Amino acid sequence: MAAAFSLLFRILLGLIFLFAGIAKISDPVRFIFTLRGFNLFSEAVIPFMVLYLPWLEFILGLFLILGLLYRASAFLLACLNTMFAIAILTVVVRGMEIDCGCFGMLADILKIPDSADIKAVIRNVIFIGISVYIFIVKKTLFSLENYLRKV
Repeated sequence: MAAAFSLLFRILLGLIFLFAGIAKISDPVRFIFTLRGFNLFSEAVIPFMVLYLPWLEFILGLFLILGLLYRASAFLLACLNTMFAIAILTVVVRGMEIDCGCFGMLADILKIPDSADIKAVIRNVIFIGISVYIFIVKKTLFSLENYLRKV
C-alpha cells in the first residue's frame, strides 16, 4: 500500500513541478520580475535563479514521474519547497501583495491563483510532506530505477 501511495505522490508532485518548470522556462522575463518583487535576492543572483531554477524543477519533476533517482529528487524538492515557503512567508509577514511566480503564465491560462499568500505557504508545506513521504517510504511501483536494478 505504501508503494502505491508513493507512486501516486510521485506522479502528482512530478507533474506539478514539471509544469511549474515549463511555465517559468517559457517566460523568463516574467520570472525575473517576480523574483525582483520579492525584494530578497541581489541582482547578481537573479539571472542565475532564472536560468537554473526552472530547469531544476522540470528535471526533478521528470525524475519523479519516471521513478529515476526519485528519492534524491524528492529530497531536493523538499529542500526547494522549504526555501519557497520561507520566501513566501517573508512576503506575507511584510504585508506585500505579489505574484509568487510558482506557475507563471500557466496560472493565467488555467485561471488559478498564484499569489504569494498564506495559501501558497500551506501548499508548499503540503509539497514538503509529500516529498518527505516519497523519500522515507523507499518503495514505489513502476519506477525506471527499480527496472534498471533488475536488468
